[in-house]
Amino acid sequence: MPSILLKRDYKAGSYYHIKHTAKKGTTLFESESDYKTFVLLLSYYLRFPDATPLSWVKRLNPKTVVDKRNKSELGATPVSLHHFLLLPDHFHLVLKENQGGKKPGISNLMRRLSVGYAMYYNKTYGVNGTIYVGKYKNIEVPQPDLSPLIESLQAHANVNSTFMNSPLHSSSSDYTGTARPWLTPLPLNPNDNTKPNPRLILDK
Repeated sequence: MPSILLKRDYKAGSYYHIKHTAKKGTTLFESESDYKTFVLLLSYYLRFPDATPLSWVKRLNPKTVVDKRNKSELGATPVSLHHFLLLPDHFHLVLKENQGGKKPGISNLMRRLSVGYAMYYNKTYGVNGTIYVGKYKNIEVPQPDLSPLIESLQAHANVNSTFMNSPLHSSSSDYTGTARPWLTPLPLNPNDNTKPNPRLILDK
């Protein structure tokens, strides 16, 4: 029986915590360029969920690229991003599913993001095959748990303040300053000492 953390039952209007991890003994991010590329891919597929793969853009007719982007922008955004944290060997995303149904937005985003970044990583470092330990984990997050979860990620024990405040590593700066257009901060309750439900952290 598959783990509940691997089930992809995304419901419109619901929030989810996603965690994807590198293979044991390896990392996903080895340089600032790696973080920059991941954030670029994430922002691109959030804004243009059905557009030309980013790696193809330079090889295609500019009109084709623009036409696909324009079509991709029609209608509601399938996924909203509310927080991200990128660590050397794994990453966290807090997402809202806006579409649901047979073709949920989160499934499409994670497929394109995971494959796109793996292709970049393999080409950059001259390796082959998967860079992940397995399938990504996900869990639905009840609305009352969103603030404690995000605050827990922002206070990650393995990250110093300089790292956390970098817009390439975390969305913490989007909560304290002007948010990037493809990320929507959620209301936080910093004076509330409520701890997030441990199962929502996805540490295991």
